[in-house]
Amino acid sequence: MENSNKLSQFTSRFTSTEIEGLLPMAAMARTFLLENDFPTTRVERFKYTRLAKLANAQFESSDEKSVSDYRKHQICSDAIAIFIVNGKVHLPETSLPTGLAIDYINSAQSLPSSSVKDVFAGMNILYAHSGVCVHVAKNTVIDSVIEIVHVCTGSYAGFTRHHVSIGEHAQAKVVLTYASEETNECFSHVHTSIEVGKQAHFNVEKIQMESSEMYSFSDEEIWQEADSVFQINTLTLNGNLVRNDLHIQVLGEHAETHLNGMYMLNAQQHVANYTTVDHQVPNCESHELYKGIMDDKSVAVFNGKVFVRKDAQVTNAYQSNANVLISDDASINSKPELEIYADDVKCSHGSTTGQLDDEAIFYLRARGLSEKSAKQLMLTAFMSDVLDKITIPEVKAKVFKTINQRFNWELEL
Repeated sequence: MENSNKLSQFTSRFTSTEIEGLLPMAAMARTFLLENDFPTTRVERFKYTRLAKLANAQFESSDEKSVSDYRKHQICSDAIAIFIVNGKVHLPETSLPTGLAIDYINSAQSLPSSSVKDVFAGMNILYAHSGVCVHVAKNTVIDSVIEIVHVCTGSYAGFTRHHVSIGEHAQAKVVLTYASEETNECFSHVHTSIEVGKQAHFNVEKIQMESSEMYSFSDEEIWQEADSVFQINTLTLNGNLVRNDLHIQVLGEHAETHLNGMYMLNAQQHVANYTTVDHQVPNCESHELYKGIMDDKSVAVFNGKVFVRKDAQVTNAYQSNANVLISDDASINSKPELEIYADDVKCSHGSTTGQLDDEAIFYLRARGLSEKSAKQLMLTAFMSDVLDKITIPEVKAKVFKTINQRFNWELEL
């Protein structure tokens, strides 16, 4: 079948990629787009997400500004900072530590073959024009934080592609910052592929604080080798429609995987988190914890899948999604899933949704707290086990500051 008018109209504004590493995947992506339509709620992966406004949105090129105008969005002051402003890459201006290489994505001769889960993933393969490659050499420990700052302005629409490789026995921390300013309707889709080598340790802090005009899609695909440790904390603090797709393939024994997420929504925000952890080998473990707070008419979606393949014996996999609705009009669609084909495993998954306990609020107010303070205290306690997973002090401070500003709270570190 041919593309629908909506999908054709949407893709017509983009030009074909010139990133050499994507070209081997182009035929697969093009076939997928020809066989599929612009997503509606009839598509399972978008069952709870309406995209009609995105399909009809008008985007224009934005005036280019100096990168210095956007340094205020950098969270970690001493970080090795990379800026992506409306798709244009600005590499670090300082010298890099020994064992760390950063270059434009166009320099990559080859890239890992990624899956095409939906039309947006396919479009990223076909239409991405910018991004970076980050490589940490084997036996290298990078003490400095590497921060990739994505900034969208005006009516930008585009696709970005990153690749990160962490060599054997290496260690590094990356912050993925998403911000915007002076926006009308903006669309951004960022795909990040990550290869974590044997006995490597890699931590990602992903902070999303874009404007209420942003359609922000991001897709991380990770391959973990033996004895590696990978952790990602996804913290969604603003944005109009935010969608996170996270796919982890556990390929080596004794690997550890940690996925943590927090989303705080109000107004008519929509945030969707889709995660997949695919255990393909024995003796590995994964821990997944996502928590959300929804106010006003906001909507959240959580769909977490854990696969334990036939050969992945002695796997420990835990998954939890918990939500608090502080408005009668807010909603959550939660679907944790396990598919287990091995018989010697320890796996659990669960989802809870509720409201604040009136009796607990009454108890706190009887001890001198205002109603606002009582609710804030309870919600802070609810979020604390996710916030405690943040490994970089400046990131935690920025998260607390943003929450206080957006929701008129008084959180303290």
